[in-house]
Amino acid sequence: MCLQDPPLFQGSPVRAPGFQYYVSNVLGFKKRVATYVNLSLAKDFKYLCFSPTVDVLRLVLSRNDGRPVLGGFDSFSLINTYNRKVDGVNTVKAADLFTDDLHPALVVRDLNMHTLYMDATRNMSNTEGRKGEQYFRVAGLQSFAIINEPGVYTRTPDNINDRPSIINYTLANRQLADFVKRWKTNIPHTGSDHTAIVTSITSAPYITARPSPNWGKITWKVEGKPNAVIEDEVTKLMGSRFNNEHTTSFKWTRETERENAVDDFDFNLSLLIHTIKKHPPMKRPCKWSKPWLTPELTQLRKDFTCVARKAKMNPALTQHATEKKKAYQSNVKRAKAAHW
Repeated sequence: MCLQDPPLFQGSPVRAPGFQYYVSNVLGFKKRVATYVNLSLAKDFKYLCFSPTVDVLRLVLSRNDGRPVLGGFDSFSLINTYNRKVDGVNTVKAADLFTDDLHPALVVRDLNMHTLYMDATRNMSNTEGRKGEQYFRVAGLQSFAIINEPGVYTRTPDNINDRPSIINYTLANRQLADFVKRWKTNIPHTGSDHTAIVTSITSAPYITARPSPNWGKITWKVEGKPNAVIEDEVTKLMGSRFNNEHTTSFKWTRETERENAVDDFDFNLSLLIHTIKKHPPMKRPCKWSKPWLTPELTQLRKDFTCVARKAKMNPALTQHATEKKKAYQSNVKRAKAAHW
């Protein structure tokens, strides 16, 4: 958990039960950033703490037993920053914040920068826009990318005369990109005008399937008859051996060239797939897709929600709604087990 301007007691951040905190080791300055680590993680990991400036805290995590932390990487850097404005000048330079790390690194929190890429509706001055573009250009050169959801405000002022903005960012470098699972801001309000951000990271690469044809939904028959379009295209591929045409797209293997049979078959199969590929709809999975969800489960869910709504008005249906719910949940568990 990364905080900026944390609450202090006698010059040090307040303690939180179940957490251990790390702060900047720059002496003689107020503690501007603090990172709290759950004790369940602290016992299995060792931490190296670096503070290039009072506004930046770099925490490098590695396992005590030497095993990899993420994928094949043996360490992970969490960079907590508070890019304050002092006399109109930002205190954290992009070149000092974004470095060419060879292991996964995550930069979080308050950068006090604006960019039209994240907030396209913001009316900003040329100076403000150019400053943000230059700042994030340096991040891009060091392989860091913004993982915020565009248009989601991260600061909502208490004063209604001030406009909301996006100044809290989460940036991941190239080595970490495949491990980021989710970025969200829909957690309870913390009392600050800055929105709390949760970034979920997995220990193994989190990659969704690529779009592909849904072969099971090809329309082979129209009104009980073979699809004339598909039949005509396949017939043209076969060529003169099956019709009166003198051209063929398939390769036919001669008796004297049996050694080419495998290569000819691979060529013909590839050509056939390419021809049929344009007929089925495309599956476009995303990180919210549920590959185990079947039409039967969808119907069970509809039945359950329908009875549950009626039970709110008629208590006599409560038992029936409970049975529908149990049936749906048990079928979901079986479907997940069969898929995994």
